[in-house]
Amino acid sequence: MIWQEPAKGGYPDRSFLGLPGIERMGAGRRGLIPYSPMSYLTELELTEASRGHSSFSMPASPWFANPSGLISPGVLALIGDAALGSVVHSDVEAGQAMTTAELSMSFLRPVVPKEGAAVSGSGQLIHRGRSIGISEAFLFDDDDQLISHGTTRCSVFPPLDPIPDPPDPNTPPLDDPRPGSVPDDPLRRALDGEVLPQEEFKRRSGLEVLRAVITGDLPRPPIHHLTGLRMAKANEGEVVAVLPCSKWLSTSAGTIQGGFTAMLAESAMTSATFSTAPPDTAVAALDFKVNYLRPVFPDDNDLKARARILHQGRTLAIAAAEITNAEGKQVALATGSSMYLPGRPANLIGVELGSGSSDPEDDPGA
Repeated sequence: MIWQEPAKGGYPDRSFLGLPGIERMGAGRRGLIPYSPMSYLTELELTEASRGHSSFSMPASPWFANPSGLISPGVLALIGDAALGSVVHSDVEAGQAMTTAELSMSFLRPVVPKEGAAVSGSGQLIHRGRSIGISEAFLFDDDDQLISHGTTRCSVFPPLDPIPDPPDPNTPPLDDPRPGSVPDDPLRRALDGEVLPQEEFKRRSGLEVLRAVITGDLPRPPIHHLTGLRMAKANEGEVVAVLPCSKWLSTSAGTIQGGFTAMLAESAMTSATFSTAPPDTAVAALDFKVNYLRPVFPDDNDLKARARILHQGRTLAIAAAEITNAEGKQVALATGSSMYLPGRPANLIGVELGSGSSDPEDDPGA
């Protein structure tokens, strides 16, 4: 599987920390620093950058599909985290670094994978203090429809002492191939994994689907073959999901991007809700919030998300997840809400999230 292969990409020389954040971003766009491993895995690309503003694009690739055939909200956190964090990064001074401390996202409509289509995200800085940065981002599908809104709080660190000498301004660009430019790049390969037929969701409960995927009675989806994301345990209202921390998931900073941690958390929380769904009932994630407690490194060990339902009504369920590393230390905590949609297709085609219950008389908190 792709996540088990040696990763492409690399990390910049420490001297680039001697530049202000906006100049580091410019150096990346000019090809002066290596493309990150996650750039090769996802083809996430910075398309616009100025101080306090940035835009990103990422293919709506079938490789990102989950068992129901959707690009999950957790995968959208990859572009959300990039757009949100980069605008804070664009405002730091020479020698300073930053990291995401909290990520919140709400979702308006599902995203179905499509070859040649893309998801775009635009971020803007709201506030940057001495130690905190706050930003927001808007995500759009290939038809320019708003699909998600996100906010973040970032921690900004004091400058290094001493501040590294910046790189030689005459440094020539690297000769690295652009992500997605060769057939061997992950998203350019023949698709591996399968989306489940709608008939499976009609005849099985959510718990039965989850357990059948875990045991191998049903096939695992493309997102598993790309990243290693998988369900490890499922009981009614409680699941365990796992994500191997391969180098493929790392940014130019050498750590696992916070969007992947959010992807794991969202998958676990939505699956915990799905484990309580009867047959022929779709479940749609409406929002989530992730608080990051410590960095995660590409050590090939597993991140684990243990999620359980905190509240369950007729229409909505609220779940929480604890994400721990191989040492058992908490790296993030998350909460999220999902909606039950009886009689709707699992791929949510034609469904606008938050537009109301399938039964308008339902009390969402009941």
